[in-house]
Amino acid sequence: MTAYYRIFGLAFVVAFTAGTAHAQGFAVAGGAKIVTMNDKVNKNQFIWNSDAPLENIRGTSEGVTGTLTMDPSDLSTIRGTISTQTSTMQTGNETRDRHLRSSEWLDVAHYPLISFTITSVRNVTVNGTSATGTATGTFAMHGATKQMSIPFRMTYLPESAKTRERAPGDLVMIAADFTISLADYNIAGQEGMVGSKVGETIKITAQLFGNALPKN
Repeated sequence: MTAYYRIFGLAFVVAFTAGTAHAQGFAVAGGAKIVTMNDKVNKNQFIWNSDAPLENIRGTSEGVTGTLTMDPSDLSTIRGTISTQTSTMQTGNETRDRHLRSSEWLDVAHYPLISFTITSVRNVTVNGTSATGTATGTFAMHGATKQMSIPFRMTYLPESAKTRERAPGDLVMIAADFTISLADYNIAGQEGMVGSKVGETIKITAQLFGNALPKN
């Protein structure tokens, strides 16, 4: 079992036995913190799936960066932006990856980033070191933006000797699943491909890891 699963597995055990903490946040010392996406905690990535009648494509994007501000005792305060570099998107096929990054598809030369900026958080439920909620904000891709509400799951581990083996400060894990429509972001691709070999909608899983330090 990896160190990551030992750390976060312990967190879920604690969450299960601890019961509900605060309605809006974790039972930790209050105060604003800055959460920085940090691959030392674990690999940050977006995993995406395209399901179409003629082909199923699974890809990843690992050029993830981002900073969030939050008060752990009140998760409705979460704000910030998470981005990924379109040039890091891979499907396991080099020819297909070149097509994906070309001007016919993502056009990475002109649109190097895909980002989600959080403007509000609601429906927070906390149980020990775990929480769920819904983040609303603007999703920007291929020169277009669309307001989205994305359900998320969070695990929050206060700093300890064990967590410091990964990174200083508290450790944060955020996971989310959502779907986007290519048409919403003006991605047409090569003629006849969308709807046959590329799905009209893309399913995305975000796996985000960061360390939280006091804002001041």
